[in-house]
Amino acid sequence: MAATLTVPILGTRAERINQVASSEAINLVVRPKSVRIESNDHNHADSATLVADWTEVGVDPRMLDNAVVQIFIDNADDQGNWEPSRENCRFIGLAKDVGAERESDNPAEVTFDCVDYTSLFLRAKPFGSSGIPKYSQTLDDAWRTICSQTPGASVLADRITLEGLVTFPELGKAVSERFKKFARVPTHPDTDAWAVWQQCVGMLGLISYIRGDECVVTTATNYYTEKDSPLLMWGKNIERWGEMRHSELVAKGVGVTSFDPLLGTTLDAFWPPVGDQTIKHKRYSGKKKLSTEQIRAREERDLFAFAGITNVEALLDVARRVYEERSRQELEGHVTTQEMEITTESGASFDLLGLKAGDSVKVMVDPKERQLLAALPTDGARIRYLTGRGYSNDAAQLITKNMKEFAQLESKFLVKSSTLDFEISDDDGNFSVEFEYINRIQIDGSATA
Repeated sequence: MAATLTVPILGTRAERINQVASSEAINLVVRPKSVRIESNDHNHADSATLVADWTEVGVDPRMLDNAVVQIFIDNADDQGNWEPSRENCRFIGLAKDVGAERESDNPAEVTFDCVDYTSLFLRAKPFGSSGIPKYSQTLDDAWRTICSQTPGASVLADRITLEGLVTFPELGKAVSERFKKFARVPTHPDTDAWAVWQQCVGMLGLISYIRGDECVVTTATNYYTEKDSPLLMWGKNIERWGEMRHSELVAKGVGVTSFDPLLGTTLDAFWPPVGDQTIKHKRYSGKKKLSTEQIRAREERDLFAFAGITNVEALLDVARRVYEERSRQELEGHVTTQEMEITTESGASFDLLGLKAGDSVKVMVDPKERQLLAALPTDGARIRYLTGRGYSNDAAQLITKNMKEFAQLESKFLVKSSTLDFEISDDDGNFSVEFEYINRIQIDGSATA
């Protein structure tokens, strides 16, 4: 692993932030002693902690704040050679806190607590009205407007990419014609810049997140669509594995409301649709046919408010997204591995450090173990095999009786977050990466059938 610090010279905080993007900054190449990177979903900032020897960065924290930090991690070749590059850059962000520790018997260490560029937008609060985008703007123009009013974010103004769409849509697409005369997107007075951006993106049913030093805008389908998923397998490349089921979320629908100030009315959107039999509801034994509103009142739904949308179709897109994101919480799990590269379902090599929130991953028991269990001639033989592996007799019976049902359970999940730890010394080292995952279901709602 390696790191690059782009450090501004002394000056005011605003001056130092501007210097990072100029030729006045100093570039330091650092060999970290340890690195911890926490990657989260699109609603939260990523973070990193880097520890370095004082001889490489200096020991005065005042010289190092507001530095841009890039962290590179990769597998070396058989001869131990590798080069930091854009492809193996695992984190780009800003040094938030810098601390130095000195001991009489050990070399001084400098610790950098870093956050990604999302933090610039979260800190821009309350956000000035001049930075609020207009309905007439396209989404990329809205991003530039927000960046222009967010201290330190000007470097990101033109670093916006689109995935799943050909062109950036106009914000006014999400609202009715009568509402466009209000010009600007409605926001709360004390909101931050990131909330304003998420409001603009969410109105259009899209998702946006910071990846390195660029802003990515993508469709929910693109964000959640499975690809050739990497395989994390118990008995092969998993060091630790745990899961928890949240059954109360499975049978609940969602409702999303948005207030139209022009007409003084509230718009509603529901997903799954009202009357869908998969939603938990109160039983009705009467003979009289219930109205749609009466059916909806008997259904168990979580309700969410989403301001700024006056178009019913756009609100329905938001309702689908809310349902998909919330219903994924039916099952949560975590796995820890010490591998940097694993194989995918097709047998291709996969860079595990590139796995991010929103990607799909397959987590399962080594099929050889399952095949061995299935090959045993009787349930008694299977129970004896399992108890010999450490299961209680009752647990062994439960597994044996549910073998067919377990085989049909989906083992493909959605990555929620990841935590990477890498530490080296003169004669030793340690590496691990932990992934938190949640249920992955079809974004088109077909999984509710």
